[in-house]
Amino acid sequence: MRLMPEKNNGRLLAVVLTLIVLLLVYLLGVHWWFVAPHLEIASQMSDLREQQQRFRETSLQKPELEKRLAEVRDFEQSNQAFLSQTEAATAAADLIQRMKQAVSEHTPAESTRCQVLTHQQLNGGKPELYEKVTIQVRMRCDLEPLSSILYKLETGKPYLFVDQLMIYKQNYGYVAPGQKQPQQSALDIRFNLSGYLRKRGAEKT
Repeated sequence: MRLMPEKNNGRLLAVVLTLIVLLLVYLLGVHWWFVAPHLEIASQMSDLREQQQRFRETSLQKPELEKRLAEVRDFEQSNQAFLSQTEAATAAADLIQRMKQAVSEHTPAESTRCQVLTHQQLNGGKPELYEKVTIQVRMRCDLEPLSSILYKLETGKPYLFVDQLMIYKQNYGYVAPGQKQPQQSALDIRFNLSGYLRKRGAEKT
């Protein structure tokens, strides 16, 4: 009576060992050499089919994308926010002319109390998305016309920007050109006036 359970257990153990051996033979001799490569190939083919589908959908959108790109180019070309010149030197000359025009519009013709003393193009600076053109300006002017001049420059088109603004009280005894009496109330004004060209600037690093 005791031998039968042991015999049954031995058969069961033999069956289990046989299954384990067959599984190992399958894994080592069949799966990794035949089944796994086919599964990997099937996965790659599935990914390729998905990519092909995406490419096909994108290619169908090509006419619409080209139309939108053309609209963007037309808008950029007609955008008045940029300086109309293509070179920095000519753009700087245009900035100087715009500044002098703003000064003349807000200063009486016979007055010498608001004058541009010096101006020069400023080179260098941090790279930006679009090429920036800057001029350094020094002028003597009363505060009231100065505020109107700066407002004129910054609210028109193309977009201009005033920064590095410094205002000094003028020393007594300064005699403006064309005057005989010392001019005592005008302020010494210094600032940078900038605008942007339509072309791209240097890439940021």
